Amino acid sequence: MTSFLTALNGFYSNVNSNDTVADCVSKIPTSDFHFYLLIPSILLTLLLSFTLRRKSRGLLCCWGRPGAVFPMDILGKSHRFSYAAAWGSIAFLATDMVFGSTAIVNLQGPSYITVFNKILSMIIIGIDYFPLFAALGLESVSGHVIGTSYSWMLLSIQIFREVECDLVVQTRIILVLRDLPNLLCLSYLSISIPVRAIRALKQKTIRLFDASEVVSVLDMSKDIHKTPEAIHVKSILRPPPLPLQTGEDESRFRKISAVVKKLVGELVYRRKQNFRYSARILSVMLIGTFVIYKVTLETIVLVISILKLTEDGFDIFFDEIGKEDQPDDDEYTPTLRAIAILVYYLIINGRICFLVAMSLACVTSALTILNMLSSYRSTLFELYRGDITHIPHRSTRSNSSLLIGSMTYAGYQVAYIAWGLVIHFIILFIVALAVCIVITLIQLGYYQWLLRLLANACINKFSRPALLMTIIVMITQTIVSKFAFLQEKGEFLALNNRRVLFSFTFFMFFYNIFVGFLSCLLRIIKSIGIGAAMLPRLDNSVLPRRFQMFDPGFANYCGFMHVEATHTHPVMLVFLRLLLLTNQTDDDDNKSSGPSDSTAIVSVDMNEKDKEMQMFGRSGSKARTRWFLFYTLQNNPSLRTHRKFHIRLMKQLRDRRANL
Repeated sequence: MTSFLTALNGFYSNVNSNDTVADCVSKIPTSDFHFYLLIPSILLTLLLSFTLRRKSRGLLCCWGRPGAVFPMDILGKSHRFSYAAAWGSIAFLATDMVFGSTAIVNLQGPSYITVFNKILSMIIIGIDYFPLFAALGLESVSGHVIGTSYSWMLLSIQIFREVECDLVVQTRIILVLRDLPNLLCLSYLSISIPVRAIRALKQKTIRLFDASEVVSVLDMSKDIHKTPEAIHVKSILRPPPLPLQTGEDESRFRKISAVVKKLVGELVYRRKQNFRYSARILSVMLIGTFVIYKVTLETIVLVISILKLTEDGFDIFFDEIGKEDQPDDDEYTPTLRAIAILVYYLIINGRICFLVAMSLACVTSALTILNMLSSYRSTLFELYRGDITHIPHRSTRSNSSLLIGSMTYAGYQVAYIAWGLVIHFIILFIVALAVCIVITLIQLGYYQWLLRLLANACINKFSRPALLMTIIVMITQTIVSKFAFLQEKGEFLALNNRRVLFSFTFFMFFYNIFVGFLSCLLRIIKSIGIGAAMLPRLDNSVLPRRFQMFDPGFANYCGFMHVEATHTHPVMLVFLRLLLLTNQTDDDDNKSSGPSDSTAIVSVDMNEKDKEMQMFGRSGSKARTRWFLFYTLQNNPSLRTHRKFHIRLMKQLRDRRANL
């Protein structure tokens, strides 16, 4: 960062005619800071581990302490915004380590040593920030105190680095804008963690020294009726609403608004009420957004600065020889002047092309992230329903490969987002630059070649009839297929006029060979364009369906989605909550009233009007259970194969077949 600031500060100082510029040397070097930060990080991690008890292996030793602490629950939804902010606070540092020249460890040796420098640097970063993530995963006063002190320390150091160097005003503004996401994330953590601790102390739900894990996907601290999983189950059991009877004008307005919402939902993002994204997917997408922000801002600043210096150099050159022809020019000066003017206008217009391409690439990357969030949610609901039309069934891969894909998905997704931004910018810049060159040539009077090209395209005796005949034949095939060769004007896939159809297909075969050559070129162009556009999206494979598992990004996405759907299924979570509530109720009844002959169970009424736990006798509960069983099997026929009767019947059939 210091080299970037020194170069930028020198540029703006030269622009302001200030020749004395001091280099920005940080008083807290990055490598030394992270090396010294290992000491408190390891000590605080050990302190947090002693607040937890082990669940197995040597429970009698040291009262079951220390326990294993973890940085983040990859399946839970607790503290998801805090986790996202914690990941956002180290997104820039990790990006500089992986994609930049910054390295904490700088071992000397052959070129391949650079890889080990990167790996060791990333390990050191993980250890340095481990207490911050571990404090979010524990529910204790000590964890909140450590998290608060750590976030305050990092925020103070970040603010000190913002103001320690004597910079030009423009450079300081750019520096603040560059580090703004990091400052916002650390500020959020510095406020949210102590507020959460104070709120928990008021409710007396937090422990002083002993910590409890915030990893339970059941979320037992929250009322079951208020959980998103219970709301989802209620929507499944509730019958669909009847269509509203509206007037003609109101119905037209509703149709227009529905079309607009559908278009926005497909292109940008579609919101779904009572759905909570997991902490991991939010963290991944936030890191991707910060990477886009950082790369876009730094690239624009550096390129615009270089173009500004180049323009200043051309201005000095034109002051020497002028922009108009002079009587005392030699034979080479007019040619040199014409070339310089052409390059000068290309640089001026190229700056606009660069800004347009970079802005569009940034916008398309942001829209891609929103679309991936929407696709993640819709795919998750499809897996909940057992729909595998979008991604392959998990039986096509082993469980270990699915888990590996889930572990590697986050890193792959961030890298694909970064590469997608670069590819989108290159394609858009090439298109914009081509348009810029044409406009610049026309602006300078070099348009005869364009008129000649258009004239040749219009006068060509071969291209016009061929194109016209292709359009006519395609329209003819469409019309006759719908009105002559299909019944009921194409409403049904039932053939009509078969003899004419066979003759028409025979003669069209020879012409379609010629059209196929042109179609092959279009297919290649479409494949390249769609592949480049869909590169950052791991929810869609860029390979054909039979070869989509050869796409490493899509394969990791499939593993990630299967692991998410398996461990966060709302019906399963609500069922487990009901079992735990039943167990708690039975224990309370046994303690209060002692043994009883009548058996009672607890059920939850899924209607909004009645949200209280109700007790049913044996007969009523049996009838209710049978009704739920019938309703479930009726709407999920595939579950019938797992019934005991069906399994026993299949076994008898196999035995009979074996005896034949």
